[in-house]
Amino acid sequence: MQISVVGLGVEGQKATISLLKRGFNVYSSDINRNIKLDVLNEYLDDSEENLDLEIGSHNTDKIFKSDAVAVSPSLFKKQICQTIIEKNIFISDVLNKHKKIKTIAVTGTNGKTTTSHMIYHILKNENYNVLLGGNGGGGFEGYIDLLLQANQNNTYDYLIIEVCDMTLEFCQYVFDIDMIVVTNVGYDHMDVHGSIEHYTEELGEFIKNKTCILNYNDENLRKIKNKSNNALFFKTYEYPLNLFGEFNLQNADAARVTCSQLGIKNENIVKSLETFKSVEGRTLKLKYNDLNIVAGKTDNVDALKAVLDEEQFNILIIGTARKGETFRLHILDYINKYKPNTLILFPGLEDTTYDYMKYLNKLGYNQDTLIIKEVEDLINYINNQKNVNIFIGGNGQSKITDIINILSH
Repeated sequence: MQISVVGLGVEGQKATISLLKRGFNVYSSDINRNIKLDVLNEYLDDSEENLDLEIGSHNTDKIFKSDAVAVSPSLFKKQICQTIIEKNIFISDVLNKHKKIKTIAVTGTNGKTTTSHMIYHILKNENYNVLLGGNGGGGFEGYIDLLLQANQNNTYDYLIIEVCDMTLEFCQYVFDIDMIVVTNVGYDHMDVHGSIEHYTEELGEFIKNKTCILNYNDENLRKIKNKSNNALFFKTYEYPLNLFGEFNLQNADAARVTCSQLGIKNENIVKSLETFKSVEGRTLKLKYNDLNIVAGKTDNVDALKAVLDEEQFNILIIGTARKGETFRLHILDYINKYKPNTLILFPGLEDTTYDYMKYLNKLGYNQDTLIIKEVEDLINYINNQKNVNIFIGGNGQSKITDIINILSH
C-alpha cells in the first residue's frame, strides 16, 4: 500500500515514522526547504528503502496516485487537503475502522495529558480494552499512529484522544468523536487563535451537538455550554488524590464526571484515582535532600500561574521556548510580579535565553537571574542549595523529564 504524507511538522514526521514501522511505502513531502526533521532523523537510517522523501516541493502526481494520504493538521484548510478529500484518498476515509470505536476527545489549554491518562486508568481498571494517544506534542506518537493502531485491532472498547487546541477541525474530521472533555481555556497559541474569545468560539464549534464535559470553574466554558446537546460540568475533586496542586483536582473531577457518564460507579472511580500516579513530564512534587521541589511542563502563563499560586518558591528554573514563539515570553510577565529570590533560565526547546533576558530587561526585572545551559550544571546548582523551595518548569519537556529522573533516583 502506497501512502503519502503532506507536511512534515512534528505530526507529519511522526506519521511518516508510524507508517514506515508498519511496512507501508511512504512518500513524504514539505514545501519548506528549511524544515527541521529532528524527529524523523532520529528514526531514519541508511537502510530505509520504503521512504521517498522530498523537501522544497510537493509532487502532486505521486500524492494523488497514492492509496491514502495523511495531511499535517496545519494544512487541513489548504486547497491541497480539500482536493485529497474530494478524491476520497484522505487516510481516515480509507482506513476508517477507528470510527466504529466509542471515542472520547480531551482538549483545552492545560491538563489534557493528565486528564486523558486518568480516564484511561479508570477504564483499564474496569477491564475495558482502551487505546490512548493523539497530539504528538503532548508526549504521544501522533494522530496517525493512533488511527493506524485502532485500524489494526478492532477489539477496542474505547478510544481516548488528546486533542491539541490548534487541531480541532482536523480531529473533528479524522475521528468520529462521541464525547468531548474540555479542561480549560487559557492564553496559549494566541498567535494561532488571535484572542481568547476566538479560541472559545472555536471550542464552541468543536463541541457542537456532542456530549461534553466542561470545567465549571472556567467562565469561558460556561458561556458555550448551549452549543452542546448534553453539557455536563466538573468542578473540584473531593476525594483522596496523590498529586500536587488544585489544578490536578480539577483534572481528576473531569475524569470522574466523564467515567460516571460512561456508567462506571463512583466508588470504583475513586478507588482507581487513589492509585493514579503523575504522568511522566507533568507536574509532580518531590523531596530531594532537604529541598522541596515541584517540577513539570508549564509552557504557558496559565499553566505556570496554576503551579506558582499553590506555594511560594525561592528559586524558579525555567526552560525557554523556540525562536519566534514570542507569545511564550508572557510567562515572564507573571514571574516579574511573583519575584522569586532567584530566576534561572536554561535552553528548553531551543537556546533563546538571550531573548528571555532581553524581555526581562524590558520589564525592569531586578531579581537575581542566572543562565545555566547544561542539565549537569543545573543538577550541581540544585545540589548546592539548602532548605529552599524550587520550581522547575517552562518549556523543554524532555530536559525537564531528565532533571526529574536524575533527582528521583
